Amino acid sequence: MSEDKSCDLECAICFSNYNNVFRAPKVLDCGHTFCLECLARMNMKSHVAEAIQCPMCRDLTLVPKDGLPRLGNDPNIVSCLPEAMQRIHSIRFSRNKGKLFVKKGQSSQKKVEKKNVKAFFVRTVSQSLDVGHPAEAGGQRQHGHSCWYWSHNKWFCIVTIIVILVSVGLLISSVWLFRDH
Repeated sequence: MSEDKSCDLECAICFSNYNNVFRAPKVLDCGHTFCLECLARMNMKSHVAEAIQCPMCRDLTLVPKDGLPRLGNDPNIVSCLPEAMQRIHSIRFSRNKGKLFVKKGQSSQKKVEKKNVKAFFVRTVSQSLDVGHPAEAGGQRQHGHSCWYWSHNKWFCIVTIIVILVSVGLLISSVWLFRDH
């Protein structure tokens, strides 16, 4: 990294350093940058596979036809990465399987062995990464509203609803009692 550049080389979601493989710095339409892995995990939890909602500003970015890896890399961050990490890797995303894959035949050993650092980097990167399971179709939001705890804690929602109903019932009964006196 040159002296005159100041780069934030950490994803704002997972706080991991970008590496230009599964943690490639992907730019959303709003201009915010996050690693591919975090965006893939967000996409897996979303009921809408065709768009990503920015966790910072909530703007939507349409997912390219060929998938999340086709989102643009942040050139400022890529230029700040060590030289061995500046090479763009061909990554594929299978939402059905919940995996990111390095495209097969990505690095020929003859080219990789030219630089020991580069060879070490490529050999240490896993060829696939599990990013979760797709969101269930049955749990889709209706009209954009839902109890956000519902999928994680059904009892919390049930107890909250009961407390609200009891409170409203007590308020109505106390108004009715004092109205007659």
